[in-house]
Amino acid sequence: MHVIHSHNSRHLDEHTSRDVAFFITNKKGGYLSLGQRNFSQTQGLFFFDPLAWSPYKVIENIVVPNRTMLGIRNHLAEVERFYEHGTEETFTLFDNTLVYDIRHYNGEIEVELDFRHMYDFDDKGRIYSIMQEADGTIIVRYDKFSDHDLKSLQYTRYLAIRGASEFSIPNVWDLKVYPYDLKRGSKSEFYTYTALKIRVKHSLHLTFSFADTKEEALDASVQFFENNKYYTHVMKKYMAKTFSSRDLSFDVAMKALDDLLVTIEKPDGSVARTGLFAGLPWFFQFWSRDELLSLRALMIAKKYHRVKDIIFSYLDAIGDDGLLPNRLPHSEVKSIDAVGWLFVRIHDFLADLARDKMIEEFLTIAELIKIKSGLEKAILGLSRNKSKDGFIYGGLQESWMDTKEARRSGAFIESQAFLLAMMRLHNELAKVTRTKALFRSMEQDFAIRVRTLFLKNGELLDSIGGELPEDTQRPNVFLAHYVYPELLLPQDWKTVFDKALESLWLDWGGLSSIGSKNRLFQSEYTGEDDRSYHNGDSWYFVNNMAAIAMHRLDRRRYEKYIKRILHASREELLYSGFVGCSAEISSAKAMRSEGCLSQAWSAATYIELLHEIHGGVR
Repeated sequence: MHVIHSHNSRHLDEHTSRDVAFFITNKKGGYLSLGQRNFSQTQGLFFFDPLAWSPYKVIENIVVPNRTMLGIRNHLAEVERFYEHGTEETFTLFDNTLVYDIRHYNGEIEVELDFRHMYDFDDKGRIYSIMQEADGTIIVRYDKFSDHDLKSLQYTRYLAIRGASEFSIPNVWDLKVYPYDLKRGSKSEFYTYTALKIRVKHSLHLTFSFADTKEEALDASVQFFENNKYYTHVMKKYMAKTFSSRDLSFDVAMKALDDLLVTIEKPDGSVARTGLFAGLPWFFQFWSRDELLSLRALMIAKKYHRVKDIIFSYLDAIGDDGLLPNRLPHSEVKSIDAVGWLFVRIHDFLADLARDKMIEEFLTIAELIKIKSGLEKAILGLSRNKSKDGFIYGGLQESWMDTKEARRSGAFIESQAFLLAMMRLHNELAKVTRTKALFRSMEQDFAIRVRTLFLKNGELLDSIGGELPEDTQRPNVFLAHYVYPELLLPQDWKTVFDKALESLWLDWGGLSSIGSKNRLFQSEYTGEDDRSYHNGDSWYFVNNMAAIAMHRLDRRRYEKYIKRILHASREELLYSGFVGCSAEISSAKAMRSEGCLSQAWSAATYIELLHEIHGGVR
């Protein structure tokens, strides 16, 4: 498969034997992902249903029979599939409409449908009806019943297809088996419906508009069919201006993150929230830890207004226990570290604004005092509710290593680093706002206590007081350095990093999530059976942040590791999985795109790593 990235007269391309697909979004929770074939049931065309808070699948695929697909071109604003004999398809995604063009082809294309919420696996009572309007628009009506007898109608949806003059209705159901889902242990067999065969005479321009009502679908189809050139021009202009660095891989990563910066609307059209989804296809929620960790990339892009909005929405959400909600919509699992990331990112935000001499433009004294008050609430809440023996303790599934199989509980090293960073920020804010520094001596004393208990024989313990032995090696020591490098002297950090790399380093350019000699270690990704998730699988965001930490500590000493991590993250972004997106994880055994295939913090930390190494590629 030939993968090409082309934007602003710059090109990157490579031939790969991997099973890859493209991925674009409408920035409203909907997306389109297609390749040579769909390797997951989460591919196809999806639009977001805010009432169910779930993506709703509409199109399985658009098939060009009797043509061998040669590759994918990613232009950021639009994507292409190209075939033998010069046949090309172009896809552009807008609010509730897919704009589709095919060129240099004579024959029929097949439109495969699969109307359902992503995790609605009920294959009973699914009825498609196809008709044509007087103006030639094809209307697909879908009725979902809750039983075989078709007596209890659950809902109806509509798809309007505009631009087809000749078509037939095969009315064929096909069984699809998705290899990626099968490998993960997910449901992998689904029936899809080949609804249409549309005649193409050299070229064809189509729009596919989806809505709850026939009228809405028709209106959208007319709007985007007749004004396609204008909407496409506006999108290309936005892409050319927004993604304009000297490094195309930086722009591709920034576009991947921008695709996850979504606005979810209420049924009345008002905005429910704008923020970063943790990932797509399946992390279609606002996870506080993921979103806050990823904010640094938005600062690098100088999206300061958006950063401020997200920061202050979280300041208002700090609970009396000092914690933030784990995600929106809410889940029962707690997050011990999200509040720490909030104040680390506030520290970064203030530093960037100060550098650009823009603090007064974005923040009032009252808002700075609000940040300081939020800090006090968080620190005191954590001290009262999550403290044991003078350290911050977390339970199973409360750190970012949030699976039961990780067996991680106790006092985590990064949690102590977060508390120290929060105290440091409070002391700095006290100077700016000319208020009392409540934690000046406490910061110094607590740092000494952490060093005393966590630093053992040159190793920085991952956790104490938990289920696993204290010498369990994990990559969180790199996060601790990133958050609070003042914890140890540089020479001590080098010893800690050297020992961690000896246990965790993977030759392809990553870190395993637990030492390879640990009895819990899994070399291969185990999918929905999450034994490997934090017990071997390599996390791209951790790899990137480890490279940042090594670069800050001693870039010459760790040059080999930094370069290998950068190369692996770049290769995965550009030529693997969803091309142009950063995947969540890889098996420890070899560099792969696994887990969720477009993950916000993977792309965001790659952006941050490039910015760190090159001093601002923009």
